[in-house]
Amino acid sequence: MFVIMGIAVDSRAPKEWGGLVIGLTLGGIIMMTAGPTGASFNPARTFGPYLVNSVLGGNIKWIEFPIYVIGPLIGAITAAFTYRIIASSRQLPLSNETSHKEVVK
Repeated sequence: MFVIMGIAVDSRAPKEWGGLVIGLTLGGIIMMTAGPTGASFNPARTFGPYLVNSVLGGNIKWIEFPIYVIGPLIGAITAAFTYRIIASSRQLPLSNETSHKEVVK
């Protein structure tokens, strides 16, 4: 969510790079965590295997499923608010003509 806020929502960001930046970030996160932990970032992707395993007699701990729903919601809300605070705390120059002293004020 932090990357989405920075590249797709912020009016100062180059919009034409949004898809690439978001895709590479998500791909990197998946490659770092999905293999070692088996975790997913999509609650529907988690629900499907849980349901099939339950129907076929697998040992599924449904008590863990809310983590895949509540965790991303809390994380996304926190990241959005954090980005707003960080982005509003400093003003970027509108052009290269602005001197460093004006930016520091």
